[in-house]
Amino acid sequence: MIPVLRVLLPLVVLAPVAAACSDTEAPPAHDHTPVSYTIQVNDLPVTEPYTFASGQTVRVRIKFFNAAQEDLDEVESSHFAGLTIEPPSLATAVRVAGHNYQFDVTGGSSGTGTLQVGYGHSEQADEHTFDPVAVTVTGP
Repeated sequence: MIPVLRVLLPLVVLAPVAAACSDTEAPPAHDHTPVSYTIQVNDLPVTEPYTFASGQTVRVRIKFFNAAQEDLDEVESSHFAGLTIEPPSLATAVRVAGHNYQFDVTGGSSGTGTLQVGYGHSEQADEHTFDPVAVTVTGP
């Protein structure tokens, strides 16, 4: 074999392999866009329509999931949930310090309304808003 070919042939064969193992290739980005959520009240899963008792405070935790159904709890430190109850006289929702996806919800006036969940990078959690769902507050 010609001496030049002895040197070039291995380089031509190995070049694509070296390029495929490059450190410049970025890992696939984890999708932090929620497409669904679940709600837990005092650590128990609940489904809509959501019900709260007048005068009682409960801990509400929202769990978000992306299109691959991956739990987005791992990004809670840099993302926020929003929880809006309409009309406001039904209940108050106060974010739990250090837990961006948790709220203390206190039932107010008895009645029906809507609960709406939001998600985002700021406390306003207004980058992605889910459709409102039914909520009821029971009591005296």
